[in-house]
Amino acid sequence: MIDLLLAVGAYILGAIPFAYLFGRLFKRVDIRQAGSGNVGAMNAFKNVNRVTGILTALADIAKGVLAVHLAVVYSNLPELYLLAAFLVVLGHNYNIFLGFKGGKGLAALAGVLLYISPMTFLYTLILVIVLVLLIRDVNTTFGVAVFSLPLFFYFQTGSIYYVLTGLAIALIVAVKHLNDFRAYREGRRGLF
Repeated sequence: MIDLLLAVGAYILGAIPFAYLFGRLFKRVDIRQAGSGNVGAMNAFKNVNRVTGILTALADIAKGVLAVHLAVVYSNLPELYLLAAFLVVLGHNYNIFLGFKGGKGLAALAGVLLYISPMTFLYTLILVIVLVLLIRDVNTTFGVAVFSLPLFFYFQTGSIYYVLTGLAIALIVAVKHLNDFRAYREGRRGLF
């Protein structure tokens, strides 16, 4: 029973819409009606204000860390924390409280990676920096770089469970970047 609660809790934790809450609290802005409409830190940063964006990013990172930490500490199943990692990002991207609208999952994913594989976080960050310099588009870069997760997880852990988790997370994050891919292909790109 505790494992089911931890899994559901990871999704619910991911679904706490900090960009929406902070946007309403600090500026009375509905983040879903601003900029890209994504309920995430980057949209809050660009379309509410910097402080709101930074607070949102930190809170979203924290929920990624917390979801995985709770599963590590309290679960009876050895790999449940990987399911929690997936579910916290899923909850962020497809928020049950906001009609399944959400963010792109990057800050929640950062929290997950910082907890379960700091080296994967570091390697992914290096890849993102290189790709930004090459293709000059941050959103497209993240959508592409996320597919390195299964590979980095494989080299870091050798675990098929990590690889499958990385692939599942990559897919749900990449789906949220489809508009960015289209915009890039059409020549509409920007550094931020």
